[in-house]
Amino acid sequence: MLGYVLRRVAIAIVLLWILSVITFVIYLKVPADPAGFIVDVQHASPAQIAQAHHLLGTDKPALVQYEQYLVRLLHGDFGISWPTVVFFNGQVQGAPVGHMVWQAALVTGSLVLGGFLLLLAVAVPLGAYTATRPRSMFDRLSLGLSVAAISTHPLVVGLLLQLFVGNKWKLLPASGYCTVSHPSAAALQEWKQFAPTGTPEPCGGGGAWAWHLVLPWLTFALFFVALYMRIVRARMLEVLEEPWVRTARAKGASELRVIGGHALRNAIGPVVTMTAMDAGMAIGIAMYIETVFGLPGLGRTLIRALAGFQGYDLPVILAVTLVAAAAIIMLNLVADLILLALDPTVAQRGRGVPRLAGRAA
Repeated sequence: MLGYVLRRVAIAIVLLWILSVITFVIYLKVPADPAGFIVDVQHASPAQIAQAHHLLGTDKPALVQYEQYLVRLLHGDFGISWPTVVFFNGQVQGAPVGHMVWQAALVTGSLVLGGFLLLLAVAVPLGAYTATRPRSMFDRLSLGLSVAAISTHPLVVGLLLQLFVGNKWKLLPASGYCTVSHPSAAALQEWKQFAPTGTPEPCGGGGAWAWHLVLPWLTFALFFVALYMRIVRARMLEVLEEPWVRTARAKGASELRVIGGHALRNAIGPVVTMTAMDAGMAIGIAMYIETVFGLPGLGRTLIRALAGFQGYDLPVILAVTLVAAAAIIMLNLVADLILLALDPTVAQRGRGVPRLAGRAA
């Protein structure tokens, strides 16, 4: 078992290193001149442009740049945002990308985690219930709703919920985000002095944070819940036909104990695998949802970096790409360890059987 865990950790480390190489190659190949954030490249002299590249460190050989890039990554430093570059005492300074992306990742992570918890809380019980009553009216109705939900883009679902639940019925906040901690006095004072007209007042606190995320969580869960419900149903139908289930019933075990204590535990493996395999899609879906509800997550951060007036903010783009991909790798590692805890024989069989079973379901 220890060897299995060490192999998975080693694979994750190698994948993270390969990811750093790929992102750095993208950094070198994207046709964007960082000197344009310091000087006007159309009117500046070649010497001024060369001086700008020297100050940013982009005039060094590729291997030297990658070495510095890797060292910074190991220390959690993603560089500075190019549009914020300023000179102070002969040095280049700017907004640190690491802090910017970390704050955005917390928003996206809270959206994805809360949405997954909500969909599992709905999909697992409903999937188990429909498995105990196959071909019933409720089972057929859930199948029809599953097809409709999977066929609807989350952008459409989010806009509909925002229009009716948020704007028309005023049941939940239609947009905006509150931090978990209460805003500081300095942040409130800054809002009063410098915020444009119509900018909402900063809010915070656990209750306000969760209240503003209810609609995004619902949008996220509605997109996935039908698929996961059908997976649980299909796997439960297989498990309920196993001989040991009939034996448990013959010994007088209650139906609740048979379903919840025995069958569901053996049927949950594909759900864990699917959760990790859908991590990439989940982050992509979250970016759509952030756009609809105005959440300051990775999606909006990436859009702003791509839509800059002076050009692409490559440090931010690469940091978002690296963080999102690293999250997917780490979620798959966590899924491997959870599967190992649920079924120790995974260490001998590998992860292929549960994965195939999840997809087949």
